[in-house]
Amino acid sequence: MGTTCSKKYNSEKNSGEIILPGPKMVSVTDNSDGNSDFITESNYKEDLMHIQTIKYELNKHAPVFILNNILMGFQFYTDFDKVSKRLQHISASPQETEMNKTLLKVETMECTYPDAIMDEVNQNIIFRTMQEFSSAENLVAKRIYVINDLIEVVKCDEIPQYTSIDKPCYQVKIQEAKRKGFLKLKQVENNAPIIKAKEYVENYEPLPGPSTRCDSEYEYSMITEMRTPKPLEIVNEVERRDTLPETCFTQKNEKCFPIESLDSEDDEEVRQEFFRNLTDEDFMKKVIYVNSHGFMKYFQNGLFPTSLGKSLGFSEDAIATAKAIPGKIFLQEFDIESNVNKPFQIIPAVTIPWPDEQTIEFVYRDERNTIINTRTGATYQWPTTGHNGMIEEMRNMTAVLVPKGYTKKKGVNKDAYLEWEINFPKAERYLEARMSHAQMKCLLILLTLHKTYIDPVTKQNGLLPEHLRTFMYWQCEKDFRNWPEHRLGTKLLRVIKDLQQNLFFGVLPNYFIKEQNLFENIPKKYLNYAQKVFLDILGNPVPYFIKALSYLRYASGKFYPPVNLKELYEVLRTKSSPALLNPQLAYSIVTQRKRRIYKNPESQIKHLKYLKKKEQILRERHLQKSKQNENEDNDYQMKNDINVNDPIDNELDTIKTITILEIFIKHFIEIGKKSSNLATYDQAMFYFKQAMYLNKILEETSSMILEAHDYQQIIAKEESRIRRKTIRSVSSSEEPPPTPIRKSITFNDINQQLKSGSIRLKNLENSFNNGIQNASAQKINLGKPVRKKTVVFAESDHSQM
Repeated sequence: MGTTCSKKYNSEKNSGEIILPGPKMVSVTDNSDGNSDFITESNYKEDLMHIQTIKYELNKHAPVFILNNILMGFQFYTDFDKVSKRLQHISASPQETEMNKTLLKVETMECTYPDAIMDEVNQNIIFRTMQEFSSAENLVAKRIYVINDLIEVVKCDEIPQYTSIDKPCYQVKIQEAKRKGFLKLKQVENNAPIIKAKEYVENYEPLPGPSTRCDSEYEYSMITEMRTPKPLEIVNEVERRDTLPETCFTQKNEKCFPIESLDSEDDEEVRQEFFRNLTDEDFMKKVIYVNSHGFMKYFQNGLFPTSLGKSLGFSEDAIATAKAIPGKIFLQEFDIESNVNKPFQIIPAVTIPWPDEQTIEFVYRDERNTIINTRTGATYQWPTTGHNGMIEEMRNMTAVLVPKGYTKKKGVNKDAYLEWEINFPKAERYLEARMSHAQMKCLLILLTLHKTYIDPVTKQNGLLPEHLRTFMYWQCEKDFRNWPEHRLGTKLLRVIKDLQQNLFFGVLPNYFIKEQNLFENIPKKYLNYAQKVFLDILGNPVPYFIKALSYLRYASGKFYPPVNLKELYEVLRTKSSPALLNPQLAYSIVTQRKRRIYKNPESQIKHLKYLKKKEQILRERHLQKSKQNENEDNDYQMKNDINVNDPIDNELDTIKTITILEIFIKHFIEIGKKSSNLATYDQAMFYFKQAMYLNKILEETSSMILEAHDYQQIIAKEESRIRRKTIRSVSSSEEPPPTPIRKSITFNDINQQLKSGSIRLKNLENSFNNGIQNASAQKINLGKPVRKKTVVFAESDHSQM
């Protein structure tokens, strides 16, 4: 997971036991970057309530329990908070800045990377199906907006004249199109350079009407044709870098009123005579537009393959195999070192100021949800409004126009070649850097499901990754706070339910321009297919998620340990037989009847160790006998075993429950160990806390008392190691703590002093918070509470509990 949450919890430590931090939100503090600080307190009753919730899901809704823990244990980032905070304070990624230095020297262009926060995902995760001869590739295609600096958008005609050495050399002004989300670029008249432009001709072939073709065929033909990527038609003619070819411009006759030819001092008779002499041609005016279709053809067939592609760092093989649709070029670069295909989307664009007229609803959106702090009365929204709010910052950013006109499902848009689509790459990067880790993980899992089940069928014709991004912006605005890391599976199922509703109604508003429906010109059959996939996932989520997540591989062995999806699926699909599921459990149950109960705890533990050793001998004999009759397949592939249609029971038998609990306990312990090295100590404590919750449930199963005791010892040992590392890191910092803590004092010493009343709780809490910031909680033991004095330590939790 690689992140620390902005919540804090308190822990209680009693003599002989340590209470696990539990969740209870008591306040919310707003800040300008869209994150919130949560202050939580813990007590014994709340810990038990949380455990009871987990037990209820495990016993009554096992698929939800399994999904919550799978998603909690799957990692995409080493340290998400570190990445997001870095991106919040920079206007461009280092790679983007370095690339622009080259492009501005060689080409009259610059680039924008909107998916900077996805870069680390591509470094840590690779996607590979189980199909034969399949190759590994990045989960997310990298988008690169290439901005042409030859075209400048101005607000009015009164502009200074540019000389031949100045840039840009084409000045245009924005003209509204009929459809929201699209604009036209019209040449500025004053001091305009001479441009050769073709006459505007409505050279389209109307498609057969409803009398000869059914609606489904009618609406699919042109859209499917336009959205099918085609190879580039490379033109080797050398073009000047300081000009655009005439195919990029279109001359059109438009109606006008020649009032400008009159002098304001002319009398009425002169004016009447002037109007009587006017002809039809006087009411027409020749104007020049930048042709989006011609611009895209020039970019994809001339500029990109001959020079720009190499300047962006692509190989000749990648450029030669590139394909394009209106507004995008698709290509893949093979990385020899990692043996991974890296997909890219190259998007030509023209920079424009933030389109206030088109985004007025976004800026002043009335239905934007507001969270009210019940303690302080403060209100909060995402994105934040007001002076220096997130919306105000985005309005100061630029947008871009992409050479892609509006395409109708029925009929032809006569002005499609003159229209440009509005995109907001910088605003998207800004918003994604301010999403929480749980929200970003939810987006990445949606992208994984899309890449596994939808994209192979619909390609560019149906639901696209940019639709999922837009959908997630709406979900974050709807409820920015309620995204608990430990219950992300429950939240994600609700998100998917909302998404399939959007697909059913065929409506997905553009987040910045609500009047634009992104699903409007997508054929229904592709939306229906995506809806069916998500409905199937909602009906039987665990197999679908296991199959999709099994296609994600960690790129490095130094990353977090992966979830053992193979073992988990084998447990779920196996019949309720102890010997078939896990032979060692069968012997545990047999020996359980021979256990004795001793009043002396030492004698009881000694007896349990004896039984464990005896069980181990029996297990080894049974396994040795089983191997003689088994012919295991070393080339096991999950694709041959996973059937997404196999239902998962809501209630599991005892043996399956025990096995699944052990799988997740072991996994969370391993993630906790790795987190203390890769991320933060708070993150490590978060996973140890979840492991101890599950271990408490395991302990309540009478046959697993000894195993639960062993796991508890491991967790306690790791927590102690983390505390020592935390103290050393604080003691080695440049700024000494305001209230020093003597190295000779241990937590046991503090307990003894608490018993005698020689330490005041408030002073100890202040000393601990000032001296050991972000220190981890004490050892965890969910036994009976002891009515003794407790020490409350302020800590940072890792999830919204």
